[in-house]
Amino acid sequence: MDGAKKSYYHHRKLIMGQLLKNISVQNSTKVLKALIVDDLKINRSLARIMLERNNFEIVEAENGQQALEHFNIEDLDVVLMDICMPVMDGIEAMTKIRELNKKENGIPIIAFTSGEHENSKSDLIRKGFSEYIKKPFKEEDLFDKISKFLPLNKSLETQKISVNPAV
Repeated sequence: MDGAKKSYYHHRKLIMGQLLKNISVQNSTKVLKALIVDDLKINRSLARIMLERNNFEIVEAENGQQALEHFNIEDLDVVLMDICMPVMDGIEAMTKIRELNKKENGIPIIAFTSGEHENSKSDLIRKGFSEYIKKPFKEEDLFDKISKFLPLNKSLETQKISVNPAV
Protein backbone atom coordinates (compact mmCIF):
# COMPACT_ATOMS: atom_id res chain seq x y z
CA MET A 1 0.00 0.00 0.00
CA ASP A 2 1.39 3.39 -0.93
CA GLY A 3 1.72 6.27 1.49
CA ALA A 4 -1.47 8.07 0.40
CA LYS A 5 -3.61 4.97 0.96
CA LYS A 6 -1.97 4.31 4.34
CA SER A 7 -2.67 7.89 5.34
CA TYR A 8 -6.30 7.60 4.23
CA TYR A 9 -6.91 4.35 6.13
CA HIS A 10 -5.10 5.64 9.22
CA HIS A 11 -7.23 8.80 9.17
CA ARG A 12 -10.42 6.77 8.66
CA LYS A 13 -9.50 4.49 11.59
CA LEU A 14 -8.94 7.57 13.78
CA ILE A 15 -12.33 8.98 12.79
CA MET A 16 -14.02 5.63 13.46
CA GLY A 17 -12.40 5.49 16.89
CA GLN A 18 -13.49 9.06 17.60
CA LEU A 19 -17.06 8.27 16.55
CA LEU A 20 -17.09 5.31 18.92
CA LYS A 21 -15.69 7.44 21.73
CA ASN A 22 -18.33 10.13 21.11
CA ILE A 23 -21.22 7.72 20.74
CA SER A 24 -22.34 8.30 24.34
CA VAL A 25 -22.88 11.99 23.53
CA GLN A 26 -24.78 11.14 20.34
CA ASN A 27 -27.05 8.75 22.25
CA SER A 28 -28.15 10.85 25.22
CA THR A 29 -25.13 9.93 27.35
CA LYS A 30 -25.78 6.17 27.01
CA VAL A 31 -22.55 4.18 26.96
CA LEU A 32 -22.75 1.01 24.90
CA LYS A 33 -22.57 -2.20 26.91
CA ALA A 34 -21.28 -5.50 25.53
CA LEU A 35 -21.49 -8.99 27.00
CA ILE A 36 -18.52 -11.18 26.10
CA VAL A 37 -19.24 -14.89 26.55
CA ASP A 38 -16.31 -17.30 26.23
CA ASP A 39 -14.97 -20.06 28.44
CA LEU A 40 -11.37 -18.95 27.78
CA LYS A 41 -10.31 -15.91 29.79
CA ILE A 42 -7.68 -14.90 27.20
CA ASN A 43 -10.38 -14.58 24.52
CA ARG A 44 -12.58 -12.50 26.81
CA SER A 45 -9.60 -10.33 27.75
CA LEU A 46 -8.63 -9.62 24.15
CA ALA A 47 -12.18 -8.67 23.19
CA ARG A 48 -12.49 -6.59 26.38
CA ILE A 49 -9.35 -4.59 25.52
CA MET A 50 -10.61 -3.87 21.99
CA LEU A 51 -14.04 -2.81 23.18
CA GLU A 52 -12.90 -0.79 26.22
CA ARG A 53 -10.46 1.14 24.03
CA ASN A 54 -13.53 2.23 22.13
CA ASN A 55 -15.60 3.31 25.13
CA PHE A 56 -17.69 0.18 25.67
CA GLU A 57 -18.71 -0.99 29.12
CA ILE A 58 -18.02 -4.73 29.42
CA VAL A 59 -19.74 -7.62 31.16
CA GLU A 60 -18.14 -11.07 30.98
CA ALA A 61 -19.48 -14.62 31.24
CA GLU A 62 -17.69 -17.99 31.07
CA ASN A 63 -20.62 -19.99 29.68
CA GLY A 64 -24.15 -19.72 28.34
CA GLN A 65 -25.79 -20.07 31.75
CA GLN A 66 -23.87 -17.07 33.09
CA ALA A 67 -24.75 -15.19 29.89
CA LEU A 68 -28.46 -15.74 30.58
CA GLU A 69 -28.05 -14.51 34.15
CA HIS A 70 -26.34 -11.32 32.92
CA PHE A 71 -28.91 -10.86 30.17
CA ASN A 72 -31.69 -10.83 32.77
CA ILE A 73 -30.11 -8.07 34.89
CA GLU A 74 -28.01 -5.96 32.49
CA ASP A 75 -29.10 -3.47 29.84
CA LEU A 76 -26.98 -4.86 27.00
CA ASP A 77 -26.43 -3.50 23.50
CA VAL A 78 -24.53 -6.40 21.93
CA VAL A 79 -23.44 -9.95 22.82
CA LEU A 80 -20.31 -11.72 21.58
CA MET A 81 -21.01 -15.42 22.09
CA ASP A 82 -18.61 -18.35 21.78
CA ILE A 83 -20.22 -21.57 20.53
CA CYS A 84 -18.38 -24.39 22.33
CA MET A 85 -18.54 -23.87 26.10
CA PRO A 86 -19.21 -26.00 29.18
CA VAL A 87 -22.47 -25.86 31.18
CA MET A 88 -24.50 -24.30 28.32
CA ASP A 89 -23.19 -23.84 24.78
CA GLY A 90 -23.58 -20.65 22.76
CA ILE A 91 -26.37 -21.91 20.50
CA GLU A 92 -28.59 -22.89 23.44
CA ALA A 93 -27.84 -19.61 25.23
CA MET A 94 -28.56 -17.56 22.11
CA THR A 95 -31.87 -19.41 21.61
CA LYS A 96 -32.92 -18.73 25.20
CA ILE A 97 -31.93 -15.06 24.93
CA ARG A 98 -33.98 -14.76 21.74
CA GLU A 99 -36.98 -16.26 23.59
CA LEU A 100 -36.57 -13.70 26.39
CA ASN A 101 -35.86 -10.75 24.09
CA LYS A 102 -39.01 -10.35 22.00
CA LYS A 103 -38.17 -6.86 20.70
CA GLU A 104 -38.66 -6.29 16.98
CA ASN A 105 -35.05 -6.85 15.94
CA GLY A 106 -33.78 -8.19 19.26
CA ILE A 107 -30.34 -7.72 20.69
CA PRO A 108 -27.49 -8.38 18.25
CA ILE A 109 -25.75 -11.64 19.16
CA ILE A 110 -22.54 -12.20 17.25
CA ALA A 111 -21.15 -15.74 17.09
CA PHE A 112 -17.59 -15.38 18.32
CA THR A 113 -15.93 -18.67 17.50
CA SER A 114 -12.84 -20.53 16.36
CA GLY A 115 -15.01 -22.48 13.92
CA GLU A 116 -14.09 -25.86 15.41
CA HIS A 117 -17.65 -27.21 15.44
CA GLU A 118 -20.12 -28.65 12.95
CA ASN A 119 -21.96 -25.35 12.32
CA SER A 120 -21.00 -23.13 9.40
CA LYS A 121 -21.52 -19.37 9.34
CA SER A 122 -24.79 -19.79 7.42
CA ASP A 123 -25.98 -22.45 9.92
CA LEU A 124 -25.32 -20.09 12.83
CA ILE A 125 -27.10 -17.17 11.13
CA ARG A 126 -30.06 -19.44 10.29
CA LYS A 127 -30.24 -20.58 13.94
CA GLY A 128 -30.59 -16.98 15.11
CA PHE A 129 -27.18 -15.35 15.42
CA SER A 130 -27.04 -11.82 14.01
CA GLU A 131 -23.52 -12.15 12.63
CA TYR A 132 -20.39 -14.30 12.81
CA ILE A 133 -16.74 -13.51 13.47
CA LYS A 134 -14.01 -16.13 13.46
CA LYS A 135 -11.28 -16.08 16.11
CA PRO A 136 -8.62 -14.84 15.91
CA PHE A 137 -9.85 -11.56 14.44
CA LYS A 138 -8.64 -8.00 13.95
CA GLU A 139 -10.11 -5.07 15.83
CA GLU A 140 -11.41 -3.43 12.67
CA ASP A 141 -13.19 -6.68 11.71
CA LEU A 142 -14.90 -6.76 15.10
CA PHE A 143 -16.12 -3.18 14.72
CA ASP A 144 -17.26 -3.80 11.14
CA LYS A 145 -19.56 -6.52 12.53
CA ILE A 146 -20.74 -4.52 15.55
CA SER A 147 -21.39 -1.37 13.50
CA LYS A 148 -24.04 -3.23 11.47
CA PHE A 149 -26.30 -3.22 14.53
CA LEU A 150 -25.40 -0.34 16.81
CA PRO A 151 -25.97 3.41 16.42
CA LEU A 152 -22.42 3.75 15.08
CA ASN A 153 -23.77 2.45 11.77
CA LYS A 154 -25.97 5.52 11.33
CA SER A 155 -23.16 7.81 12.45
CA LEU A 156 -20.79 6.38 9.86
CA GLU A 157 -23.39 6.64 7.11
CA THR A 158 -24.02 10.33 7.78
CA GLN A 159 -20.42 11.27 8.57
CA LYS A 160 -18.61 12.76 5.57
CA ILE A 161 -14.95 11.90 5.62
CA SER A 162 -12.71 14.12 3.55
CA VAL A 163 -9.09 13.24 3.47
CA ASN A 164 -6.22 15.01 1.83
CA PRO A 165 -3.77 12.14 1.20
CA ALA A 166 -0.94 14.61 0.61
CA VAL A 167 -1.02 15.78 4.25
